[in-house]
Amino acid sequence: MGYRSNEDILRGSMVMVFIDGDPVAFSTSNTINWNTNTTEISTKDHGLFPSTIVQSQTWEVTCENLASADSINTLFLALNKAKDNTPCVIKVAKPSNWNDKGIVGTEGASTNWDDGTGADIIAQGDCLLTSLSLNAPGGDNASLSATFTGTGAFTLTASPADISGHQAQPGPSITPSV
Repeated sequence: MGYRSNEDILRGSMVMVFIDGDPVAFSTSNTINWNTNTTEISTKDHGLFPSTIVQSQTWEVTCENLASADSINTLFLALNKAKDNTPCVIKVAKPSNWNDKGIVGTEGASTNWDDGTGADIIAQGDCLLTSLSLNAPGGDNASLSATFTGTGAFTLTASPADISGHQAQPGPSITPSV
């Protein structure tokens, strides 16, 4: 089983976050976290190895961005929805018009980004904006930090091969237990 080194690596610049179809502009970093919270149900019968069951699953997406009119507008719209306890639809995806030089046709303008509908979607779901910070240090770029917390299940829709454009090497089969 061989790897093609650089060809198989998913580059961070390929992955963008969309909120209700709008890209979160000028991202410097995006993170998606999935967590499974378990409860131990071990008894004397289990011996040395504890037994657990799934109690809940949570997920969140964080974004770090340079502050711009576009990024502030997108995040403030999400903040207004969160104040009304109305979820946003978040997509973590590779835009269909992305290539090695960035977003094709943008020349720095977010108006040419695809809205996530034609993208290779990694994950999507409903979420609430649960944290938003604006940092404006003197003599430096202003930045935004946002955290979106999932309000229900998320959907995984793309394989690594779909995102990178290269077929991943087969690995072990994993079947979730219920």
